[in-house]
Amino acid sequence: MMYTKAYLYLGWILAVQTAFLFFVGISAGEFPYFALTPLSMTVLSFCMYFLHPQFKEKDERMKLIREKGMFYSYFVILAFHIVFMMILQFDVIELTAMNLLNILTSLTIMTVFISMVVMSKVY
Repeated sequence: MMYTKAYLYLGWILAVQTAFLFFVGISAGEFPYFALTPLSMTVLSFCMYFLHPQFKEKDERMKLIREKGMFYSYFVILAFHIVFMMILQFDVIELTAMNLLNILTSLTIMTVFISMVVMSKVY
């Protein structure tokens, strides 16, 4: 129970920090790519708040949720890479390598944990 509340508190702290980073970045006149990683950590914390009671027991359901979550995440992350390759190849948007890494890292983290939440609802 203590870890569950810790994930919730951490999620709210990171949410406030992320909101501040987005506010500062947008008020400076550009999109704050650096704020995407704290955003993904916020999503991770809230997902773990939801998943921790189910992951405490090391049973077949927990294994199934993790396996299916990772399985579906793989294909979604592959689709992200394909889309970003096409967008960059055809010069639809201009991104630096660091900005692209920030986007892909945050999308990967969020995709894995959100897919586990969805799988926990299904199974």
